[in-house]
Amino acid sequence: MTKQNALLSLILLILSGQLIAAEYYGPDRDESGDIVPQPLGDACIAPLDEMRRTHMRMLMHKRDKTVHQGIRSKKASLTECINCHATPGANGKIARIDNDEHFCVSCHVAASVTIDCFECHADRPVAAFKQAGSQ
Repeated sequence: MTKQNALLSLILLILSGQLIAAEYYGPDRDESGDIVPQPLGDACIAPLDEMRRTHMRMLMHKRDKTVHQGIRSKKASLTECINCHATPGANGKIARIDNDEHFCVSCHVAASVTIDCFECHADRPVAAFKQAGSQ
């Protein structure tokens, strides 16, 4: 294989991966290809660019205040994030964390970050548990 063919093959491989990713992530990405999780409410607790940069620090800060100091509030709580962002899919069901449609998964897959929050925390909104209990 010549250098030109190898380079062309590499470029095609990269482009095909981008096309697959664009199709896979669908509406969760904006026109520049960035992931955009959609909240149920009118707005998130912080602007999108800030959430992209600091959501993990917000969660860790919240965790520290709750676990170490006993201070509980709704702002930046994982429960409220799930209540707002984990919405029913086309099938009418809310995806679990092991499903590619769960709202956390697309960003975490793109960033190659393991999600361990849901080893202890619920991956679906509180209302989903209340509804499941009444059936």
